Amino acid sequence: MSALELRTRLRDGTAIVIALIVPVTLATLFGLALGGDDPPLRATIGLVDLDGGEFPASVRREVTAAEELKGSVTLRDLPGDREARRALDAGEIGAAIVFPAGFSARVGAGEGGDVTVLTSAGSPLAGVVASAVVDRISAVVDARTLAVRAALLAGVPGDEVKELVERNGAAGPALTLTGDPLAGGKVDLAVYYGSGMAALFAFFVVGASFRSLLTERKLGTLDRMRAGPLAAWVPVAGKAVVGFGLAMVSVCATWASGTLIFGSTWGEPLAVLTVLTAHVLAAAAITMLVAARVRTDAQADGVIMVISFVAAFLGGSLVPLHSLPGPLQTVALLTPNGWTATALAELAGSGAGVSAVAGPVGVLLAIALGAGGLAVLGFRKGMLL
Repeated sequence: MSALELRTRLRDGTAIVIALIVPVTLATLFGLALGGDDPPLRATIGLVDLDGGEFPASVRREVTAAEELKGSVTLRDLPGDREARRALDAGEIGAAIVFPAGFSARVGAGEGGDVTVLTSAGSPLAGVVASAVVDRISAVVDARTLAVRAALLAGVPGDEVKELVERNGAAGPALTLTGDPLAGGKVDLAVYYGSGMAALFAFFVVGASFRSLLTERKLGTLDRMRAGPLAAWVPVAGKAVVGFGLAMVSVCATWASGTLIFGSTWGEPLAVLTVLTAHVLAAAAITMLVAARVRTDAQADGVIMVISFVAAFLGGSLVPLHSLPGPLQTVALLTPNGWTATALAELAGSGAGVSAVAGPVGVLLAIALGAGGLAVLGFRKGMLL
């Protein structure tokens, strides 16, 4: 059955057009027109200096001088914690670092100290930079505190401890920001649109196979198959195998073309293949469920098209997820496309492996299992099995 279905699809040309020509062409056109790195992100970080000592001064100096942050991060001095929270709530700043009074003096005395970081979900870049700065401060504070305590335990007089610590390499807060806090976080838009076209056309490719099942029922071909020695489930399984196989060829061809044409990577190959496979399984299960619930092939075409484009738009296949309003970013996670886009963006941006996308892959497989189970029940009720 699978071989017969594949020959039929190849003979009439639909498989080549829908699975290869259209998605690859559209992905290439979108990539050429809209490709390139994401526009640079910008953020403002509030600095509350109630200490007036060396640590706040060093933070201001190092953030201002860091080449990685120029043009992206701006420091804004604020008089107090309350003003920082008010500016954060108003969206005037994306994060704030608050140094309490006496912080530098306590650190110098080996007592340690706490720095407060205020962040906002609306400005992740500011939160990343502020957290990175505070992590550096924590490391310096720990080193300074340990050095002071060791000197005191060794019997060094208290008034000589600071001079001794400074003379032996712990003179001040070395907060130099090495490396880009956003390293690996930039994703070529050609990757977004290429993976989006792959995710969208996976629905169309597998949908064509299940649509043909309804056509054969209308023409009486399915009844003639039932009259033969074939089990009732064989035609459905044959369509499913061909649809899944062609959809995998489609997504992999779109992936390969994007990599070759634009030189951009979608991420670690095994991880990308795992995500694409899970997406195709989910798309196959959903389109199979549609075929099990509708009565005609025309209805199947309409419903699959609506589901495909709605899932593509809301799920980040046509518009990158980070460009959608906040509520729609939440709605995106109700679609398989949303989980696929999230996983592929993570892979392309970080270079991580399969473990980094275990959550999205698990959700996609759960969607495939749930929709597939309902589809089988629908086929039995509809007498296709």
